[in-house]
Amino acid sequence: MIRSNLLKQQHSFFTGSTHQPRLKSHFQNTLSPALLYMTHNPRQQQHSRPLPSWDSNDPYTAHRQQPRPRGNRDPLPNPNQSNPINLDKIVIHTMVKESINNKGALLSAIMALQSISGQAEHSGVCKARKGVAQWKIRHGMPLSVKVELSGDKMFDFIDILTEFVLPRIRDFNGISLPPVSADEKSPSANSGVFQMGLPPSAMSLFPQIEAAFDSYPRSHGLDIKFISNQKGRGAEAKTRALMSGLRIPFIPK
Repeated sequence: MIRSNLLKQQHSFFTGSTHQPRLKSHFQNTLSPALLYMTHNPRQQQHSRPLPSWDSNDPYTAHRQQPRPRGNRDPLPNPNQSNPINLDKIVIHTMVKESINNKGALLSAIMALQSISGQAEHSGVCKARKGVAQWKIRHGMPLSVKVELSGDKMFDFIDILTEFVLPRIRDFNGISLPPVSADEKSPSANSGVFQMGLPPSAMSLFPQIEAAFDSYPRSHGLDIKFISNQKGRGAEAKTRALMSGLRIPFIPK
C-alpha cells in the first residue's frame, strides 16, 4: 500500500545552472563599472518632455483640445548605477538559399544553430514577408532559421566565439569600425544593435560542430546581432564598447 502511494506521487525536477559563466562574472565585477565611468556624462541632465504652451483664456484655444506632446516615447535616462549598459540578447540568423527549391535544406541549418546555441526553444524558421518573382520567392515561403540567446547561454556563446572561432578564421584581423565621418544621427547609430557576420567556413570552427562535422551536410554563414538596452544617440558606440570589453576585436577602418 505504501509502495503504491509512492508510485502515484509525481515530482517535477528542473535542472538549473551548474556554473556561472566567467564572462558574466567579468562583466558584473569589472566591465560594468568601467563602462559606467566611460559613458557617464555629468553635464548632461535628464529632462522630461516639456508640454506645449496652451492657454484656456485665449480665444483661439477656448474651444480646442490641449495638444499632446510631440513624439511617442519619453527620452531614455542616461547610463547610471540604476541603468547600466547591459546586453539584452543575441540573435543568430542564417539564410538558406537552397530552401527555395528544397525545404529539406533547412534541417541542417536548424540542427547547426541548436548545437551552437545549446537550446531548442526561442528558435524557429523565418518565412518570406513578400514575394519576389525574379528570385522565385513566394509570400510565406520558409527561407531562413534564427535563434535567440539570453542569460548564461548568451555569455557562453560569446566565450566560445572569442576563444575558438574568431582566432582561427583565416585572414581575420578584427571588425572594422565605422569611419569618423559616419552620421551619428542615423537609425543604425541610435539602435543599440551591433551586427557582425561570419562566413560559411566559420561554422565548422565551433566545437559543437567540429566534434560531429560529418553530421552536417552543409555549412552556412551566420549573421549575429548583439542587442543592448541602450537607445538614442551614441547607443551603437556604447554597444561596441561593451562588446570590446567582452573581447570582440575591433580595428580602425
